[in-house]
Formats: sequence, C-alpha cells, structure tokens
Amino acid sequence: MFNIARPSTENQMESPEAPKAVQGIFCSSEACGEPAVADFDARRLCMEHFLVVCFQELEARNERLKSQPASTETESLRKFLSESVEQVQKLSECDRFSDSETKSQLLEFLLRASQLSKGLRRSPRLSSSVPVWLRREDPSRTWEEETWTVTVSQHGAGLVCRHPVEAGGTVVLCRRDKGSRAQARVVYCRYDGDGRRQIGVELLDRDDFWD
Repeated sequence: MFNIARPSTENQMESPEAPKAVQGIFCSSEACGEPAVADFDARRLCMEHFLVVCFQELEARNERLKSQPASTETESLRKFLSESVEQVQKLSECDRFSDSETKSQLLEFLLRASQLSKGLRRSPRLSSSVPVWLRREDPSRTWEEETWTVTVSQHGAGLVCRHPVEAGGTVVLCRRDKGSRAQARVVYCRYDGDGRRQIGVELLDRDDFWD
C-alpha cells in the first residue's frame, strides 16, 4: 500500500536541463503539481495529499471498527497501521520535510495511529456462552442483569446486554458458574441480527477470567 516515491532517472542523461516536471514524479491528485513523496494504493501523492488520505483512512477504519468489531476488520486495520506508521516514520526522518508544520502533522498521525493500535484486540476471540452477572456500579445509575457471553478472549468478551451503556464506561462481570469477579471497560455497543444489544468489554484487572 505504501512506498516511498523515488525520482525518475529516465532521459536525465539526454536532457540534463529538462524541467523538474519532466524529470520527477508528481502528485496524481488533480491540479496538483507538487513532487510525489509516497504511494498510497497505487496513487503517487505529494506530502499534503498523502497526509490527507492517511488521516481520512485512519478515521474511516476507526469508525468501521466501532460499528463492526470483527476479527477481519481488526486484522485489516492492524496491517494498515503497520504499513502507514512505517512509511510516516521514514518521511519524518527526511531532512527535506523538516519544517515545523510538516513535522507536526507527521507526529500527529503517529500519535493517533499509536492510540488506535493500543485499542486493538490483543488476543483471538472464541465463540463461547458463559453465564455471567453484568453490573454497572455508578452512584447515579446502578443496575445488574443476568446474561451470557457470545465471544470471549483472554483480555475481554462480547456480551448480550439489555441496559444502555456507552463506550468508555466501566462495568463489573461476575461468573455465575464460579463466582469470580472482574472490572471491565466497554469498548463498543451495537445490535446483532436478532435485534439484541451486544457490548464488547476489555478486562482491566485480570487476564485469567475465562480460564
């Protein structure tokens, strides 16, 4: 997906005084005459347009991950982050892009990519129905319900939930078969094909909750 664009050497020996537009590789964006610095999905882009499409892709994939937290989307995002971060890091080390505005944008992308990367699932999910009590412990809104998991992983789970919750909120899980308890953070909330609300949670204080 990403490659550093290198200047073309074709005809340079025959035309040493040729204009830069003939000797170099230029941005494929319409009406842009700036030199290309990288490729994005086979498009040669200048620094400005490269950063624009990188940020747009980052936000689009982040939104898709929130609404469709499937393993295929996670792996696709992981690959995008790996390739884009490597490319942006190389660009940030080039002396020709040392002006403060460009440096700031490159570092901003690396920061946001790092934050998104931390939120990716750290272990594979398994389909498993484990009976649990799900509890929200909040002074202004406390509730508890009996439910079950749809999927589990070492660091989290997907559960059916009848109460409204928001991403970033904290809940408590208690296994009905063993009585063990764990704190968890809600990472997504969506509805399945049967119209049931499902939430995804990340365990905060233990990684052996599902044995």
